[in-house]
Amino acid sequence: MSLKGGSCAMSADDRRNDFRLPKAFRVEVTEFKFPLARQPRYEVLCADISVGGMKIECSHKFEPETKLQVKIFIPSFNKYHAGFFKVFESDAGQFMQAIAEVVRLRDVVPFTRYEMGIRFLDIDHDDWQALRKFISKSA
Repeated sequence: MSLKGGSCAMSADDRRNDFRLPKAFRVEVTEFKFPLARQPRYEVLCADISVGGMKIECSHKFEPETKLQVKIFIPSFNKYHAGFFKVFESDAGQFMQAIAEVVRLRDVVPFTRYEMGIRFLDIDHDDWQALRKFISKSA
């Protein structure tokens, strides 16, 4: 893993080295292409999450190598952040945002349901540290 400008960039080798936490979090997925505001947003659940990525099921088929913007809603996520984020007690609005890439695709129900493995490419460093702490405490 390397750090670039305050964010974490994940390498392809990281994807299977990380513990996968089997938790279903609500995720908003948007294809990362401009204009971003015009791209359809899909609400999905993740099946598992790690510091390197997650597995989701979606009604839309995103091909491998497609870049995505993901917004993962994790209850009590802010308490794993350093410093002032710990003062927030409400679960409302607690999320992590990242740029990711589809690395695996499998038809669950042909033409209607797809399972995708996505790898995080760019995450704010503090969010990545909070995710790492959250996963280690939840394991």
